Amino acid sequence: MTNANESPLISVRNLEKHFGDMKVLKGITVDINKGDVVCVIGPSGSGKSTFLRCLNRLDEPTGGEIIFDGVNILDPATDIDLHRQKMGMVFQQFNLFPHMSIMKNLTIAPMTLQKKSKEEAEGYAYELLERVGLKNRALDYPLQLSGGQQQRIAIVRALCMKPEVMLFDEPTSALDPEMVGEVLEVMKELADEHMTMVVVTHEMGFAREVASRVMFLDGGDFLEENEPKEFFANPQNDRLKEFLGKVL
Repeated sequence: MTNANESPLISVRNLEKHFGDMKVLKGITVDINKGDVVCVIGPSGSGKSTFLRCLNRLDEPTGGEIIFDGVNILDPATDIDLHRQKMGMVFQQFNLFPHMSIMKNLTIAPMTLQKKSKEEAEGYAYELLERVGLKNRALDYPLQLSGGQQQRIAIVRALCMKPEVMLFDEPTSALDPEMVGEVLEVMKELADEHMTMVVVTHEMGFAREVASRVMFLDGGDFLEENEPKEFFANPQNDRLKEFLGKVL
């Protein structure tokens, strides 16, 4: 958690996103502090993934401000590619390059974008692979790995850029149930190390156990947020009560 005199790592102000006449995000305002683990929950179609994708401008916001590291990343003068290097992103699908080995998948961005040497990039990649228990698979190809292993590799790939924040878009939703735990375990370890994380998830147990804050998004705006214990035990918003009644 940030100190009171520190600025938020990410400050979102009146964020809007329209797709034609459809207003998906309706003026979201939220601060994310260094070390926060923010879990965003809500029904399908509520704007959760759009909110996450707006944070690094994979979806271009229609209006508002996103201040990241003191820079308004919606300013046309901002080098968004530079800021994306500070934001690791993990998707529902693993998006690994199937024609490249795991090691090549992990090192291509640090070597190309950050000009790391092959030795430095591979050395750090091996360190991270060891942490997630996959060091022996470095020379394999993605299709030789299970879904859970591929998603752990996708997390490592994002970490290879040494990001300041990790964005997770329902990272376990495409996995078989028995593989979910191995991915959530890696995410828990990151949280324990105070990695700033914004996680769109349907995994309520993970949100309850790991989040510093849980936020409920519905109809394009955050209707309630709180620390996990109070959020789940004592919801205030009627729509949140209805949602939790169906998913818990």
